[in-house]
Amino acid sequence: MSMALQSLMLTFEVTLRNRIHISLSRQATEGTTNPVDSFAWYDHRLGMHKLEGETYRKVERILCDEQDVRLPTQPTPDRVIARLSFGVWPNILEQQLPTPVVQARTFLDVFPHYPRKPKHYWKHAENRKIAVDKVKDVKGWRNRIAHCKPVWTEGWYRCSQAQHWTEVLDRVKGRRSEMLEVLGWMCPQTVEVYKMSYSGRLFDALVTEQAVLAHICQPHVPAIGPIYPEADIEAMKAYKAR
Repeated sequence: MSMALQSLMLTFEVTLRNRIHISLSRQATEGTTNPVDSFAWYDHRLGMHKLEGETYRKVERILCDEQDVRLPTQPTPDRVIARLSFGVWPNILEQQLPTPVVQARTFLDVFPHYPRKPKHYWKHAENRKIAVDKVKDVKGWRNRIAHCKPVWTEGWYRCSQAQHWTEVLDRVKGRRSEMLEVLGWMCPQTVEVYKMSYSGRLFDALVTEQAVLAHICQPHVPAIGPIYPEADIEAMKAYKAR
């Protein structure tokens, strides 16, 4: 279950960070003759808004050497973005956007496929907070899986003490559905690719009552897994020769 969900967590994180990066890059360069999708909007020395708190320190650690002196050759914006942790992005959305205009524009760029009039919807602070809370929830679940904790456990995710395991199964399915919904606000095509992927189909196969029962009866069954086609040595030689 953790393996099947990890792929979705990574997909969600990359989609989120890329959309934030593109939005803030465009906003930083729209007044120039060459607006771009990848710009060092995080660098206050370029005249941009200065980040604050731990997010600022994380960025500076990438831009500076061990003596906190700026590197003579700065890493590319894409490389900086790729090195920042998941926790940076909800913090950017929640606390680091300087004005209501920038906030509304950024949320519109990040979640353009929100189903109900997104241009108007993201102008309201309470709506932006709902989205940030959903992103934080994904981050919390991702951290849980990354630290090798169970996908679910008693008392976790609004569970009662008297819950039955089938109830928890439904909650896990519901929680993934919520994550896919938010991912769809960012990029519906990515949701479809994930659903058709091995990890997406594996999750659907595992999150069933019959799969849980099979695991309870036979928790360790060798040689169970994906089936690959038989090797065709001659075909491989021909392929490599091309």
